[in-house]
Amino acid sequence: MSPEAQTVYVNGKPGPASTLISYFDGPNNRTALTNITKAQCDVIITDYAAGVSGKQYFIRTYGGPGAKHPVERHCQYWCEPDVGPTVCNQADSLCSYDYTKKARFVGTAEVNGVETNKFFWGENLGPIPMNSLILYATTDTSPQPLRLDRSLHPFGKALGNTTLLFNNWASHPAAFDESIFDLGPDAKYACSDPNPSDQCQQAQAELRAWRQEQQQL
Repeated sequence: MSPEAQTVYVNGKPGPASTLISYFDGPNNRTALTNITKAQCDVIITDYAAGVSGKQYFIRTYGGPGAKHPVERHCQYWCEPDVGPTVCNQADSLCSYDYTKKARFVGTAEVNGVETNKFFWGENLGPIPMNSLILYATTDTSPQPLRLDRSLHPFGKALGNTTLLFNNWASHPAAFDESIFDLGPDAKYACSDPNPSDQCQQAQAELRAWRQEQQQL
């Protein structure tokens, strides 16, 4: 689990930041992104074990302080995941094939006053460079990720970079509370349809655009 703050760097200067909390449940092959800012659906749950090729649920929350009702999730629709088929293919999962097989130690650096070890790896399309990443992790006996820098240069063309700050990363040896992956009372309606929503093309285009907003110069 990790509350995260992602900052876009525009021409070397920090731009708008999005925040969210990421949950990676490897044993059950599912993820939950909650408390998302700058997005229409502030909860996205992806269950890679559901259906034939997984299901991605788009959820909005209503209620809370100042409202007549407590916070409640309302599942709007589901789509087939655009990234899969496992949680380790998520960008910030820290269990991807490239990370586990190719990351190498490249020195030390200070991050917000904390001494860290730096690890570098690339995410390429065969021999073609696509992304390069540097992870900064604490140097103590139980290393924690503090920051992840990603440089985007698909096919060798520089597009920009992102900085992902892990505000409170924690390994979770025990099972997550099921409420984290709750779809809400409306799940028995739209989110139980046998086929993906007809909103998927637009919704995932918006999701990709949101991701690109976080990644481009």
